[in-house]
Order: sequence, then structure tokens, then C-alpha cells
Amino acid sequence: MQIRAITRDGQAGTGFNNNIIRFNSDTGSNYSAHMVYGDGSSAAAAGYANVTSVNVGLYSAASGNTSGIFGVNVTDILDYADTNKYKTVRTLTGGDANGSGVVLLSSGSWRNTNAITSIQLSGATYAQYSQFALYGIKGA
Repeated sequence: MQIRAITRDGQAGTGFNNNIIRFNSDTGSNYSAHMVYGDGSSAAAAGYANVTSVNVGLYSAASGNTSGIFGVNVTDILDYADTNKYKTVRTLTGGDANGSGVVLLSSGSWRNTNAITSIQLSGATYAQYSQFALYGIKGA
């Protein structure tokens, strides 16, 4: 399954903030996350175990960035219907802020073997023109 998003925050702020994902209303510490990111002048990496969500992209903070700047995200959720393994998430994301932007590659896991039946994306008050598309779901 794949989620493609173009997002911008409706709140005040500068730079880029994180979109997060949770599955099947699970808010427990059942997720792990890893990321590598760069902004043109520096790069960094981070990893987290036993967290309550996975970072799946960036959104532009509305008032502090140039008008019309959005973050873009492509998130793959592997084996979402498989009940024999944990679920893996990987995202390629980034955004430009009038010449100073960021690019991020993240991955994570939901340590649960249940099939994914619901997805919660959050982290922002999404501004007008933010868009989400879901691909790869088989019909009954």
C-alpha cells in the first residue's frame, strides 16, 4: 500500500514538522523508527525504539515559510494485510523553503501481526490544498 501526501501546516511556525502514522488506533509503544536527513549543509541520523508512532514525512510550517510551500511524502506500507509478520513503513520526503529545504528518508515498524484496517495520519492542522492519495488496496 502507498500513501502520497502534499501537506502544509495551517498553524504558525517555521521550517518543517513531522507527519506521524499509527495503525488500528494503537497508541502504545509498539513502534520503532529510523531516519536519515539532510538540509544541504549538514546531515544527521536518528533511531527510536518503543515509541508511539512512526514519522512518515514532513509538512511545511505555514506562516514561517514562503507562501505555497508544501512538504511532499511518499510512504510505502509493506505487507499491510499479512497476519504473520510485523508491518514495515518506509518514506521518502522533503520540501523546499525558498532555497533552504530538507530531504528525509525514514523507516519504521509496527510490532503487531494484525492486518492494518485503519490508518491515522497526524501531526498538523493541515492547511487548505493539502492532499492525500492512497494506492494499492484490493477491492473485495
